[in-house]
Amino acid sequence: MSDFGISRRALIAGCALLALATPGFAAAAPDTIYVNAKVVTVDPQFSIKQAVAVTGDKISAVGSTADVRKLAGPGTKVVDLGGKPLLPGFAENHGHLGGELQDWKWGGMIGAGRPWMKGADTIAKVQAGLKTQTDTLPKGTWITASLPREDWPNGTLPTAADLDVVSPDHPVAISRGHSMIVNTAGMKLAKITRTTDVEGGRIDHLPDGEPNGIIHESARKLVEGIVPRAQQQRGSSPEEEMAGWYKMLLQWEELGITSANVPGIRPPEYPMVNQLYAKYGDHLPRLVVQLRVYPGTDEHDDIKEGVKITLDEINTMAPNRATILTHPRTKVGAIKMSIDGGMSAPVYWSTVPYVNRPDGYQGEIRIPDWAFYEVAKRANELGWQLGVHTMGDGATIMVADQMAKVLAEHPRPDHRNYMHHVAVPLPEATMRTMAANKIGVASQPGFTLALGSYADESLSPERAARQNPVKTLVDHGIRVSFGADAAPTGPITAIFAAVTRMGWNGKVHGPEEAVSVQEAIRMHTMEPAYFNFDEKVRGSIEVGKLADLVVLSDDLLTMDPMKISDVKVLRTIIGGKEVYTRPMATALK
Repeated sequence: MSDFGISRRALIAGCALLALATPGFAAAAPDTIYVNAKVVTVDPQFSIKQAVAVTGDKISAVGSTADVRKLAGPGTKVVDLGGKPLLPGFAENHGHLGGELQDWKWGGMIGAGRPWMKGADTIAKVQAGLKTQTDTLPKGTWITASLPREDWPNGTLPTAADLDVVSPDHPVAISRGHSMIVNTAGMKLAKITRTTDVEGGRIDHLPDGEPNGIIHESARKLVEGIVPRAQQQRGSSPEEEMAGWYKMLLQWEELGITSANVPGIRPPEYPMVNQLYAKYGDHLPRLVVQLRVYPGTDEHDDIKEGVKITLDEINTMAPNRATILTHPRTKVGAIKMSIDGGMSAPVYWSTVPYVNRPDGYQGEIRIPDWAFYEVAKRANELGWQLGVHTMGDGATIMVADQMAKVLAEHPRPDHRNYMHHVAVPLPEATMRTMAANKIGVASQPGFTLALGSYADESLSPERAARQNPVKTLVDHGIRVSFGADAAPTGPITAIFAAVTRMGWNGKVHGPEEAVSVQEAIRMHTMEPAYFNFDEKVRGSIEVGKLADLVVLSDDLLTMDPMKISDVKVLRTIIGGKEVYTRPMATALK
């Protein structure tokens, strides 16, 4: 008998069909084998197999059902998947901890929010919800909430005057993506007047010049900085915030997400990740946590001061970043900065004026080129990876040019820098720069569903049709990974949107930007692993890799693409352990 518990002759005979354990694996039989499956390996050949063996937390064999069954010992758990697809666990390239997942299928960037605001799709309903709070809270108490996008096109948003009707004595701040609606009492406390101006932000005004209560991007800091923590949506204590993180991580598992890139938390929050994972980490998804820095106007009135503070932070953390996070399922990732605003106001940086805007508006710039260059240059010298928010084409062009300059001055062959979002189509020259400098894109295809109406309000029809470009980027040699950001949350929805280009209004947007199902699966498994330097340990079903797997209700590769959004996750497996199993009563519906 060989060290692997089977005869050497049997091992040789089976090797043409079966990839068996390599030296270093335990001699014992597998702990679990999954048989009678359609195993979508996402290996370089995108091989399709039938069965997978798991020993410890790693994949020890991949091949036919007959051959893998031969490896089972008396204690091996055999799971017959009845022909269901078995894929590598999905990786989320841009997942925020905390908050709420959506409970609706189409659109929106805001989750459940405050219960008393749920279903508020008219100004009258917003006022009714607010009244339930003003009737019970002491005067002067802040009231905060959020509005979903799909019920509130920009032209129909409530203003301060609408909030004042029921809340003249309570300051109110209602968030909506990258915008906020504040009543008169709130604006007074925030010292927002007709002359207030915030670099990197915008304050809307009435015809007479007075602010109307709708503020955007960096202007939100005027309000966010004075709302007591107890009244903020994220929770009143670190313990409550960690509870929200834990809830989100469990919800991700229900979506088949076994690893996630968290696009930025602040240094004081890293110990909270350690505390959470020390208690629950052995059954939670793997996390790569970016360092969030703010060298721009979103936190600082003086950008030079913001750059200085940021440089101090990255200098301080650089020598110890490999040990800052202590659980084996967590590690520090790239540096996160946000160059422009979001699509959800919209306030992204556009190279041309927005359509349907009379003032030539081109969005907001939170970090100018010189400030980004100073931070990127030092980060590159210290070996940091960069993962930078660029929503508009103006921001993407600037970052591509500055990254290329930094890399020319201090070359790093395997930097794996990338940009989050890139929602607006790019000029040829910029895509060539990105490809030449191996700058990737962490894309969120579901934005076509969640943010497409914002794009239609602000982009020309030609540019709106090609929002969230993927195929063009790939055709130019740019690596692309997939994720969801805030919502619509879930890899299945992202794959559906990427393949069909179905938009928020039920219409197909720019079908020339669609990718194949096979490409979409790879972008939600192997590509995020590559972006995080983890492609050798996860992202595909291959011997020696971590046993992070997901079982689906239907075969993405053969089904009608328009039905992909109905696919369910049946099982999620992390490190060989099933962390989520869909109740069988609904699993096959």
